[in-house]
Amino acid sequence: MGFLGSTTRRAAGAAFTGSAVLALLVMAAAPVAAVAPPANDLVANAQALTLNAPVDFDSTNATISAGDPTGCNGSHGPWAGPYYASVWFSYKATNRDKFLSVWAPTTQGTADDYLAITFVYAVSGNSMQLVDCTAFGNDVRWAANAGTTYLIMEAGLSSAATDYPPLSDRGGRGTIVVTSSATSMRFSGMDRFHYEDCGVPVDGTAMDQHTFMLKSGRHGDATPYMLDNYEWHAVSRNPNNGKWFREDGQGLYKDLTITNVEGTVYTFVSQDSGRPYTLTDMNGNRVFFDHGRLLMTFQVDTKGDADLSNDEFIDGSFELLTENGDHPNFFFDGDWCTDIVIPLLGD
Repeated sequence: MGFLGSTTRRAAGAAFTGSAVLALLVMAAAPVAAVAPPANDLVANAQALTLNAPVDFDSTNATISAGDPTGCNGSHGPWAGPYYASVWFSYKATNRDKFLSVWAPTTQGTADDYLAITFVYAVSGNSMQLVDCTAFGNDVRWAANAGTTYLIMEAGLSSAATDYPPLSDRGGRGTIVVTSSATSMRFSGMDRFHYEDCGVPVDGTAMDQHTFMLKSGRHGDATPYMLDNYEWHAVSRNPNNGKWFREDGQGLYKDLTITNVEGTVYTFVSQDSGRPYTLTDMNGNRVFFDHGRLLMTFQVDTKGDADLSNDEFIDGSFELLTENGDHPNFFFDGDWCTDIVIPLLGD
Protein backbone atom coordinates (compact mmCIF):
# COMPACT_ATOMS: atom_id res chain seq x y z
CA MET A 1 0.00 0.00 0.00
CA GLY A 2 2.74 2.41 0.90
CA PHE A 3 4.77 1.59 -2.21
CA LEU A 4 1.73 1.75 -4.45
CA GLY A 5 0.68 5.05 -2.93
CA SER A 6 4.17 6.47 -3.35
CA THR A 7 4.29 5.38 -6.98
CA THR A 8 0.91 6.91 -7.65
CA ARG A 9 1.98 10.22 -6.13
CA ARG A 10 5.22 10.25 -8.17
CA ALA A 11 3.28 9.51 -11.36
CA ALA A 12 0.80 12.27 -10.60
CA GLY A 13 3.67 14.61 -9.84
CA ALA A 14 5.37 13.78 -13.10
CA ALA A 15 2.17 14.47 -14.98
CA PHE A 16 1.74 17.79 -13.18
CA THR A 17 5.34 18.76 -13.88
CA GLY A 18 4.90 18.03 -17.58
CA SER A 19 1.71 20.09 -17.69
CA ALA A 20 3.38 22.98 -15.84
CA VAL A 21 6.34 23.01 -18.23
CA LEU A 22 3.98 23.04 -21.21
CA ALA A 23 2.00 25.89 -19.68
CA LEU A 24 5.18 27.89 -19.06
CA LEU A 25 6.29 27.35 -22.66
CA VAL A 26 2.91 28.58 -23.91
CA MET A 27 3.10 31.63 -21.64
CA ALA A 28 6.62 32.40 -22.80
CA ALA A 29 5.56 32.25 -26.42
CA ALA A 30 2.56 34.52 -25.83
CA PRO A 31 3.15 38.25 -26.43
CA VAL A 32 3.65 40.29 -23.25
CA ALA A 33 1.44 43.35 -23.01
CA ALA A 34 3.54 46.51 -22.90
CA VAL A 35 3.00 48.91 -20.01
CA ALA A 36 1.30 52.00 -21.37
CA PRO A 37 3.14 55.32 -21.02
CA PRO A 38 1.39 58.13 -19.10
CA ALA A 39 -1.20 60.24 -20.90
CA ASN A 40 1.14 63.27 -21.01
CA ASP A 41 4.05 61.34 -22.54
CA LEU A 42 3.88 63.53 -25.67
CA VAL A 43 4.04 67.32 -25.86
CA ALA A 44 0.79 67.31 -27.84
CA ASN A 45 -0.93 65.81 -24.77
CA ALA A 46 0.59 68.14 -22.17
CA GLN A 47 -1.31 68.10 -18.88
CA ALA A 48 -2.74 71.51 -18.00
CA LEU A 49 -1.69 72.88 -14.60
CA THR A 50 -3.63 75.24 -12.34
CA LEU A 51 -1.79 77.97 -10.44
CA ASN A 52 -0.76 76.94 -6.91
CA ALA A 53 -2.22 73.42 -7.33
CA PRO A 54 0.47 70.73 -6.87
CA VAL A 55 0.16 67.68 -9.15
CA ASP A 56 1.81 64.33 -8.44
CA PHE A 57 3.15 62.54 -11.52
CA ASP A 58 4.78 59.23 -12.39
CA SER A 59 7.10 59.12 -15.41
CA THR A 60 8.41 55.60 -14.77
CA ASN A 61 6.95 54.25 -18.02
CA ALA A 62 7.28 57.45 -20.06
CA THR A 63 9.33 57.56 -23.25
CA ILE A 64 11.47 60.06 -25.13
CA SER A 65 10.06 61.36 -28.40
CA ALA A 66 12.00 62.37 -31.50
CA GLY A 67 11.05 66.02 -30.99
CA ASP A 68 12.16 66.21 -27.34
CA PRO A 69 15.22 68.37 -26.55
CA THR A 70 18.61 66.67 -26.60
CA GLY A 71 20.74 69.30 -24.83
CA CYS A 72 20.54 72.13 -22.30
CA ASN A 73 22.59 75.23 -21.62
CA GLY A 74 20.40 77.19 -19.21
CA SER A 75 20.61 79.34 -16.11
CA HIS A 76 22.16 76.49 -14.08
CA GLY A 77 24.77 75.79 -16.73
CA PRO A 78 24.98 73.03 -19.37
CA TRP A 79 23.37 69.63 -18.76
CA ALA A 80 23.97 67.27 -21.63
CA GLY A 81 21.54 64.61 -22.82
CA PRO A 82 20.42 62.01 -23.40
CA TYR A 83 17.34 62.48 -21.24
CA TYR A 84 14.93 59.80 -20.11
CA ALA A 85 11.19 59.34 -19.61
CA SER A 86 9.85 62.80 -20.47
CA VAL A 87 6.41 64.03 -19.41
CA TRP A 88 4.81 67.33 -20.44
CA PHE A 89 2.71 69.97 -18.68
CA SER A 90 1.27 73.34 -19.70
CA TYR A 91 0.21 76.60 -18.08
CA LYS A 92 -1.38 79.71 -19.62
CA ALA A 93 -0.28 82.96 -17.98
CA THR A 94 -2.85 85.54 -16.90
CA ASN A 95 -2.64 89.31 -16.42
CA ARG A 96 -1.90 88.74 -12.72
CA ASP A 97 1.19 86.63 -13.40
CA LYS A 98 4.24 88.91 -13.39
CA PHE A 99 6.77 86.21 -12.58
CA LEU A 100 6.13 82.48 -12.78
CA SER A 101 7.99 79.69 -11.02
CA VAL A 102 7.94 75.94 -11.59
CA TRP A 103 8.81 73.80 -8.60
CA ALA A 104 9.20 70.11 -9.47
CA PRO A 105 10.88 68.06 -6.70
CA THR A 106 11.68 64.48 -7.71
CA THR A 107 13.87 63.54 -4.73
CA GLN A 108 11.43 63.26 -1.85
CA GLY A 109 12.85 60.32 0.06
CA THR A 110 10.97 57.52 -1.71
CA ALA A 111 12.04 54.46 -3.68
CA ASP A 112 10.89 56.19 -6.89
CA ASP A 113 13.18 59.22 -6.52
CA TYR A 114 15.17 60.33 -9.56
CA LEU A 115 17.17 63.34 -10.71
CA ALA A 116 15.29 65.47 -13.22
CA ILE A 117 15.81 68.30 -15.64
CA THR A 118 13.12 70.91 -16.34
CA PHE A 119 12.59 72.60 -19.70
CA VAL A 120 10.19 75.55 -20.10
CA TYR A 121 9.06 76.72 -23.54
CA ALA A 122 6.87 79.64 -24.58
CA VAL A 123 4.40 78.75 -27.33
CA SER A 124 4.42 81.25 -30.18
CA GLY A 125 2.17 80.31 -33.11
CA ASN A 126 3.33 76.87 -34.22
CA SER A 127 6.77 77.17 -32.61
CA MET A 128 8.24 76.72 -29.15
CA GLN A 129 10.79 79.19 -27.79
CA LEU A 130 13.05 77.99 -24.98
CA VAL A 131 12.67 80.06 -21.80
CA ASP A 132 15.09 78.11 -19.60
CA CYS A 133 16.29 74.63 -18.69
CA THR A 134 17.62 73.72 -15.26
CA ALA A 135 18.90 70.65 -13.42
CA PHE A 136 20.22 69.79 -9.96
CA GLY A 137 17.87 72.42 -8.71
CA ASN A 138 15.36 71.91 -11.50
CA ASP A 139 13.22 74.89 -10.42
CA VAL A 140 12.67 77.59 -13.05
CA ARG A 141 11.62 81.22 -12.62
CA TRP A 142 10.91 83.68 -15.43
CA ALA A 143 9.07 86.90 -16.36
CA ALA A 144 5.65 85.91 -17.70
CA ASN A 145 3.73 87.30 -20.67
CA ALA A 146 -0.02 87.42 -20.17
CA GLY A 147 -1.90 85.10 -22.53
CA THR A 148 1.17 83.03 -23.37
CA THR A 149 0.99 79.27 -22.95
CA TYR A 150 4.11 77.72 -21.45
CA LEU A 151 5.04 74.08 -22.01
CA ILE A 152 7.04 72.33 -19.29
CA MET A 153 8.99 69.10 -19.72
CA GLU A 154 10.26 66.95 -16.85
CA ALA A 155 12.78 64.25 -17.78
CA GLY A 156 15.38 62.06 -16.11
CA LEU A 157 19.07 62.93 -16.32
CA SER A 158 21.85 60.72 -17.63
CA SER A 159 24.29 59.22 -15.13
CA ALA A 160 27.05 60.60 -17.36
CA ALA A 161 25.83 64.08 -16.39
CA THR A 162 25.03 63.43 -12.73
CA ASP A 163 27.76 60.94 -11.76
CA TYR A 164 25.06 59.30 -9.63
CA PRO A 165 23.64 56.18 -11.35
CA PRO A 166 21.15 55.17 -8.59
CA LEU A 167 18.95 58.19 -9.37
CA SER A 168 19.72 58.55 -13.08
CA ASP A 169 18.95 57.10 -16.52
CA ARG A 170 15.22 56.79 -15.79
CA GLY A 171 12.03 58.51 -14.72
CA GLY A 172 10.13 58.18 -11.47
CA ARG A 173 7.68 59.98 -9.24
CA GLY A 174 7.58 63.70 -8.56
CA THR A 175 5.38 66.68 -7.80
CA ILE A 176 5.01 69.78 -9.94
CA VAL A 177 3.43 73.14 -9.13
CA VAL A 178 3.35 76.54 -10.84
CA THR A 179 3.35 79.62 -8.61
CA SER A 180 3.17 83.34 -9.34
CA SER A 181 4.60 86.44 -7.69
CA ALA A 182 4.53 90.14 -8.42
CA THR A 183 8.17 90.95 -7.73
CA SER A 184 11.62 89.51 -8.21
CA MET A 185 14.68 91.12 -6.59
CA ARG A 186 17.91 91.05 -8.52
CA PHE A 187 21.27 92.32 -7.36
CA SER A 188 24.90 91.90 -8.29
CA GLY A 189 28.29 93.04 -7.06
CA MET A 190 32.00 93.13 -7.86
CA ASP A 191 35.00 93.17 -5.58
CA ARG A 192 38.80 93.12 -5.64
CA PHE A 193 40.95 91.42 -3.02
CA HIS A 194 44.60 90.92 -2.07
CA TYR A 195 46.27 88.66 0.50
CA GLU A 196 49.71 87.26 1.30
CA ASP A 197 48.76 84.90 4.14
CA CYS A 198 49.94 81.87 2.15
CA GLY A 199 53.47 83.17 1.54
CA VAL A 200 52.77 84.25 -2.06
CA PRO A 201 51.03 87.45 -3.17
CA VAL A 202 47.49 86.91 -4.46
CA ASP A 203 45.46 89.52 -6.37
CA GLY A 204 41.88 88.69 -7.21
CA THR A 205 38.59 89.87 -8.64
CA ALA A 206 35.17 88.49 -7.79
CA MET A 207 31.61 89.05 -8.98
CA ASP A 208 28.26 87.66 -7.94
CA GLN A 209 24.64 88.03 -9.01
CA HIS A 210 21.42 86.85 -7.41
CA THR A 211 17.74 86.51 -8.16
CA PHE A 212 16.36 86.72 -4.69
CA MET A 213 12.85 86.13 -3.39
CA LEU A 214 11.26 86.04 0.05
CA LYS A 215 7.95 84.26 0.58
CA SER A 216 5.81 85.16 3.55
CA GLY A 217 5.95 82.87 6.56
CA ARG A 218 3.17 80.38 7.03
CA HIS A 219 0.26 80.57 9.46
CA GLY A 220 0.94 84.23 10.16
CA ASP A 221 4.57 83.67 11.22
CA ALA A 222 6.87 86.58 10.38
CA THR A 223 9.82 84.35 9.41
CA PRO A 224 10.06 84.36 5.58
CA TYR A 225 11.10 81.54 3.26
CA MET A 226 14.11 82.48 1.12
CA LEU A 227 14.97 81.49 -2.42
CA ASP A 228 18.26 82.59 -4.00
CA ASN A 229 19.19 81.71 -7.58
CA TYR A 230 22.86 82.66 -7.52
CA GLU A 231 25.93 82.79 -9.71
CA TRP A 232 29.45 83.85 -8.75
CA HIS A 233 32.95 83.90 -10.25
CA ALA A 234 36.40 84.72 -8.86
CA VAL A 235 39.91 84.76 -10.35
CA SER A 236 43.04 84.64 -8.16
CA ARG A 237 46.42 85.54 -9.66
CA ASN A 238 50.03 85.72 -8.50
CA PRO A 239 51.28 89.09 -9.89
CA ASN A 240 54.91 87.95 -9.70
CA ASN A 241 54.64 84.97 -12.06
CA GLY A 242 51.26 85.37 -13.76
CA LYS A 243 49.88 82.04 -12.52
CA TRP A 244 46.16 81.96 -11.79
CA PHE A 245 43.14 79.83 -10.94
CA ARG A 246 39.43 80.52 -11.03
CA GLU A 247 36.45 79.65 -8.85
CA ASP A 248 32.86 79.49 -10.09
CA GLY A 249 29.46 78.64 -8.69
CA GLN A 250 25.87 78.41 -9.95
CA GLY A 251 22.98 77.11 -7.93
CA LEU A 252 19.67 77.50 -6.20
CA TYR A 253 19.27 77.85 -2.45
CA LYS A 254 15.79 77.28 -1.04
CA ASP A 255 14.24 77.04 2.42
CA LEU A 256 11.92 74.02 2.45
CA THR A 257 10.52 74.00 6.00
CA ILE A 258 10.81 76.41 8.93
CA THR A 259 9.69 75.19 12.35
CA ASN A 260 9.54 77.21 15.55
CA VAL A 261 11.57 75.64 18.37
CA GLU A 262 10.92 78.16 21.12
CA GLY A 263 10.71 81.92 21.35
CA THR A 264 12.27 83.33 18.18
CA VAL A 265 14.52 80.32 17.46
CA TYR A 266 13.60 78.30 14.35
CA THR A 267 14.80 75.10 12.76
CA PHE A 268 15.33 75.39 8.99
CA VAL A 269 15.47 72.54 6.48
CA SER A 270 17.00 73.89 3.27
CA GLN A 271 18.61 72.68 0.09
CA ASP A 272 21.42 73.97 -2.09
CA SER A 273 21.39 72.48 -5.57
CA GLY A 274 23.23 73.00 -8.81
CA ARG A 275 26.98 73.47 -9.24
CA PRO A 276 27.84 75.58 -6.20
CA TYR A 277 31.63 75.32 -6.47
CA THR A 278 34.19 74.60 -9.17
CA LEU A 279 37.89 75.36 -8.91
CA THR A 280 39.84 75.24 -12.20
CA ASP A 281 43.59 75.72 -12.62
CA MET A 282 45.18 77.75 -15.40
CA ASN A 283 45.56 74.62 -17.56
CA GLY A 284 41.85 73.89 -17.46
CA ASN A 285 42.03 71.05 -14.93
CA ARG A 286 39.22 70.83 -12.39
CA VAL A 287 40.65 70.67 -8.88
CA PHE A 288 37.16 70.70 -7.32
CA PHE A 289 33.80 70.17 -9.00
CA ASP A 290 30.86 70.20 -6.61
CA HIS A 291 27.54 69.35 -8.22
CA GLY A 292 24.26 67.94 -7.06
CA ARG A 293 22.04 68.61 -4.06
CA LEU A 294 22.76 69.15 -0.38
CA LEU A 295 19.85 68.86 2.05
CA MET A 296 20.72 70.49 5.37
CA THR A 297 19.23 71.66 8.65
CA PHE A 298 20.27 74.39 11.08
CA GLN A 299 18.80 76.75 13.65
CA VAL A 300 18.51 80.53 13.54
CA ASP A 301 17.35 83.15 16.03
CA THR A 302 15.33 85.39 13.71
CA LYS A 303 14.51 87.96 16.41
CA GLY A 304 10.86 87.39 15.53
CA ASP A 305 10.81 89.53 12.39
CA ALA A 306 11.31 89.31 8.60
CA ASP A 307 14.60 91.26 8.66
CA LEU A 308 17.35 88.86 7.58
CA SER A 309 20.15 91.26 8.58
CA ASN A 310 19.65 90.68 12.32
CA ASP A 311 19.36 86.88 12.15
CA GLU A 312 21.70 84.96 14.45
CA PHE A 313 22.94 81.49 13.49
CA ILE A 314 22.95 78.99 16.38
CA ASP A 315 26.46 77.51 16.65
CA GLY A 316 26.60 73.73 16.43
CA SER A 317 23.13 73.41 14.91
CA PHE A 318 24.18 72.69 11.32
CA GLU A 319 23.72 69.13 10.09
CA LEU A 320 23.95 67.68 6.58
CA LEU A 321 20.92 65.44 6.02
CA THR A 322 21.43 64.17 2.47
CA GLU A 323 23.99 64.48 -0.31
CA ASN A 324 23.08 63.72 -3.91
CA GLY A 325 25.87 64.01 -6.45
CA ASP A 326 29.47 64.79 -5.48
CA HIS A 327 30.78 67.67 -3.33
CA PRO A 328 34.56 67.34 -2.79
CA ASN A 329 35.01 70.99 -1.81
CA PHE A 330 32.19 70.84 0.73
CA PHE A 331 33.99 67.97 2.47
CA PHE A 332 37.51 69.38 1.94
CA ASP A 333 39.44 69.24 5.23
CA GLY A 334 42.89 70.17 3.95
CA ASP A 335 44.77 73.46 4.19
CA TRP A 336 43.87 76.19 1.68
CA CYS A 337 47.40 77.57 1.50
CA THR A 338 49.47 74.38 1.32
CA ASP A 339 47.01 72.31 -0.72
CA ILE A 340 45.62 74.93 -3.14
CA VAL A 341 47.33 78.32 -3.30
CA ILE A 342 51.00 77.31 -3.16
CA PRO A 343 50.76 74.40 -5.66
CA LEU A 344 48.71 76.48 -8.13
CA LEU A 345 50.25 79.95 -7.73
CA GLY A 346 53.69 79.40 -6.18
CA ASP A 347 57.27 79.45 -7.61
